Amino acid sequence: MNHLQYYPNTLEPLQISRDSLQNTLHELRIAVNHGASLVQRDCPPSVEWDNTGIALTFLRLDRQALSLTEPDMAPMDFGKLARERIVSHGPDVPLKPGRLSPLSSSSPVAAAVMRLLAAATVGDVVLDGDITCLQEAVKLALQNGPMVSHKNQIMGGDELLYGRPGLLWSILNLRFSNFDKATSKRLQPVFDAGPRIVDVIVDAGRQGRKDYIQIYGEKGALPLMWSWKEGRFYLGAVHGIAGVLAIILACQAENINDGTSRNYFPWIAGTITGLCKICIANNGHLPTRIPPPSRHSSPLVQICHGSPGMLLLMACARRSPLVVEYWEPEWDEAIHLAAESIWREGLVSKGGSLCHGIAGNALPLLLMHDSIEYDVELMQTAKRNYMDRTETTETKCIGRNLSSDYFLSRALTLLLHARETPPYNTSPRASSNVYRMPDHPFSLHEGLSGTVCAWADACVAIQARLRKMDLELEGNEPVLEAALRMDPTFKELTSRQLGFPAIAYHRPTGLL
Repeated sequence: MNHLQYYPNTLEPLQISRDSLQNTLHELRIAVNHGASLVQRDCPPSVEWDNTGIALTFLRLDRQALSLTEPDMAPMDFGKLARERIVSHGPDVPLKPGRLSPLSSSSPVAAAVMRLLAAATVGDVVLDGDITCLQEAVKLALQNGPMVSHKNQIMGGDELLYGRPGLLWSILNLRFSNFDKATSKRLQPVFDAGPRIVDVIVDAGRQGRKDYIQIYGEKGALPLMWSWKEGRFYLGAVHGIAGVLAIILACQAENINDGTSRNYFPWIAGTITGLCKICIANNGHLPTRIPPPSRHSSPLVQICHGSPGMLLLMACARRSPLVVEYWEPEWDEAIHLAAESIWREGLVSKGGSLCHGIAGNALPLLLMHDSIEYDVELMQTAKRNYMDRTETTETKCIGRNLSSDYFLSRALTLLLHARETPPYNTSPRASSNVYRMPDHPFSLHEGLSGTVCAWADACVAIQARLRKMDLELEGNEPVLEAALRMDPTFKELTSRQLGFPAIAYHRPTGLL
């Protein structure tokens, strides 16, 4: 039996050029369409509420369809495949205070949000019961304290997969969706509750810091802390602090910092810098939790716990208004070291999935490429402001010189390699590495559906980068960011970029 946590990475990073990007786009389009066909074949529609993740996969592919096929081919009808998997009833489970996030299929909120997203995306009917369910979830979210009871346990209420941050992220995306006027009006009270949900999450983070200090002392305490399990403060993007911060950063700036009583930027920035220092102290790894468990274990490199979650948070933070006044050199040092750890230890033996696999390790690298490639002027302003407030000269400003090609080359190399993992590739000689079959081979978080979503987002990202290359070639000089964002083709491509499935992106897109 294979007990390796990861395989040594002997892959050569892709050399970034127009030809290599076009070839990779072709290869990933083939992977998306073949992978989607496998999911369609092996996960047929059910008359009962079943797997929200696979339905979400097809909704995402429907939004991105124009980027996923060769010019002379017709795209698959992904919208039809999504509608077939979104039933109009169920699941028959009660709404629970500890299960308010639609990102877990164990909640009735998941079904309600999926049906609402489908209504906005592929024209399904909006059901009154789904709006009521969402309203009840919001009411519970505002009433709950930082900790909630669930199955005879005391659990944190502000964890991404099950708690209030997942509900907030869903509300942000529903607000961005295209509903008719009547539906938008009925949903308005839910949308209006967004800032108050931010308030209770931040308040819980402040309380979490107090709880941490009471248990462990002030050493190591961060400005904002949330526990997943009682007395345990996790750091990753799914079960920990990094994921909660990334979702808060996706809110409109005035909901985080309105210049009066709601001024959360210092708290958020201080927590980000604290996480960066932890990452640096651990040579690019983000520990599962703090303080670390007494029993030594190898650091994990996966999105739910580990450095990929750190990189996802930093890709969001660098694109937030917060970066202009709060950037620190440690941010770029942590980004560099985290990326190195992902490249070095990211070929995890668990396979190609999002939550514990190669695709989930690659996507944060892709998101970091976008930040570095398209936000140059923003970061120049952030570094000038840092020098002004610290009276530091440019020669002493120690921020890393991060290269977008470094991140793109490694992201695409890992995503191409993910084709060697089951269930996409079940050949006994698919790879020199022996990757295991996921427990849920076709699911969004653990299986092929999530890997297909990663390949699809990479297709759009490649097209966006190629468009920038075209504009630079036409003008025979680097294109200014303002001009790039005004280009209709580039704007259309960036509207198709959806980020990490069901986890925070730097902006809401209308889909999880």
